Amino acid sequence: MAVPQPPNTRRRRQCGPKTRTGCLTCKIRRVKCDEEKPHCRRCTSTGRKCDGYSQDVLALDASDPMSGTLIQRISTHIPGTAQERRGFSFFMNQTSPELNGFYSTGFWEHLILQASYSEPSLRHTVIAIGSLHEKFSQKLLGKSPDQEKQEMEFALNQYTKAIGHLRRSLATGKQAPMTALMSCILFVCFDSLRGHYDSAMLHLQSGLKILRDLKVRTPQEDHLIETTIAPLFMRLSVQSILYVDTRPAGDRQEFARDLMRVASREKDIPEAFETLEEARMSLNDAADGLFRMFYLCDGSLPMSLQPDDAYGIFEKYDARLKCWNKSFEKFMNNESAGFTSKQVRGAALLKIHHTTATIMSQATPSPHDPRVLAECVNSPDYFRKHTASFQIVINLCRSVIAAADQDARNGKPTLTFSTDLGLIAPLYYTSVKAATRSQRLEALELLKRCPRREGMWDSGSAINLITEFWEIEARHKAMQQGHVSEINGPVAQRIPMHEVVDLIFHDGGRWEWVWRDFRNVSPLNNILSRTGTPDDCSIWSNADVSSDSSSESYGYNSY
Repeated sequence: MAVPQPPNTRRRRQCGPKTRTGCLTCKIRRVKCDEEKPHCRRCTSTGRKCDGYSQDVLALDASDPMSGTLIQRISTHIPGTAQERRGFSFFMNQTSPELNGFYSTGFWEHLILQASYSEPSLRHTVIAIGSLHEKFSQKLLGKSPDQEKQEMEFALNQYTKAIGHLRRSLATGKQAPMTALMSCILFVCFDSLRGHYDSAMLHLQSGLKILRDLKVRTPQEDHLIETTIAPLFMRLSVQSILYVDTRPAGDRQEFARDLMRVASREKDIPEAFETLEEARMSLNDAADGLFRMFYLCDGSLPMSLQPDDAYGIFEKYDARLKCWNKSFEKFMNNESAGFTSKQVRGAALLKIHHTTATIMSQATPSPHDPRVLAECVNSPDYFRKHTASFQIVINLCRSVIAAADQDARNGKPTLTFSTDLGLIAPLYYTSVKAATRSQRLEALELLKRCPRREGMWDSGSAINLITEFWEIEARHKAMQQGHVSEINGPVAQRIPMHEVVDLIFHDGGRWEWVWRDFRNVSPLNNILSRTGTPDDCSIWSNADVSSDSSSESYGYNSY
């Protein structure tokens, strides 16, 4: 008789609810953590080193040797597919050093990498930015369009996953505010770098509102926000100036008010800075204050009719710019002899930005000037006075680019991918504002030597914008000459360039100069009847740009 077999009673593992609160070591080992503080017994009882908890990762100092060790361990155990691990590895080894640029705050190379292990919204965005950077690198190396398309699709998929994770966490009320802030920073960077400026600005404004409404903070969070998070948001807002400058006056003013509510606590400018990072933060504070004033103002009004606090803001931050320069010069005299090559370039970049901001600042008229603001800040006579300052910008940019060229020849990686302002914006500003043709051409040639992405600034797009602007400028000059010679002689009304042309942004990083629809505006309609009307408001082409510039440059503060 057959003996009955016992039923298959294979034991199944009892699964409980997943938790994100275990220590990093247990997570990497994929075992349940007992969550003992400060070190779990699961690790210590087996002789292992407990790497602590994700909620405590913000306290880990970047200079702590444990920080680098932990990041290396995380990189080898990061969850996900092979392609996701590749994207994370590319970000860790290639992207984060470039995002740091010539400075080091600990945010990109330590904080984000540590936090991204346990926070999916951060991890997937890190992978997306790493993949986007790899795509950009492949383009520079001449890789096939198919490879580029594949990388972009993968990056967008990761970005979508990150947003989904953040939305679900926010809906349940379990999302830590600091993680939401860091997610906003990463989303702004991703959308800026791929040219989706509307989306980037929405994320930036969302982050500013979270920062504004964050009432209860631990001392640890307060320190992190003041030293790292808030300055990062300020730098992102500064690099978005060209985009913000194209928005309606109401939108610009609302953005300025948002920035005022979250501005970090300003420190007195010391007699001499102690570090490059201290000098950088102080310059960013001054530039951010000036740009807030720019956003508050309406270019069609004189300074006397601007918001009441506008000119006071200008005076405060213009004075801080002057103090900054004195402190920076003393710092350089004291410390520059011991600088590394990286620090020398970082110092040069600060001087470039300070010189450019000073040119912009000093164009601001007094409340007694009856002219409208746009006329004052676009006056060719004003920019002729700053020929020496534009030359400083050009010379310093040339030295930084020459050093990068030498790095490339020596096989060292060069910085071509950043979320901060770098060289593109100052060279663009010089190319459209400098009064002499030679300086404009020098600036354009330097841009052609440094293919790079810097937040919302792309060197290729900037080059196209500059050459198109010159064509429009030459056409406008010809129109003005016809106007003066044929309508009531030299006293005829002059039509400023900022009144007839606009800069338009399109998704995908495309910028375009367009003529306004002014066919019914007198006396310009009389000129167009003789010189021709722009078809579909498109730009003029094949215009002569051979003479020195004397016509107005576009925009109130097109930095």
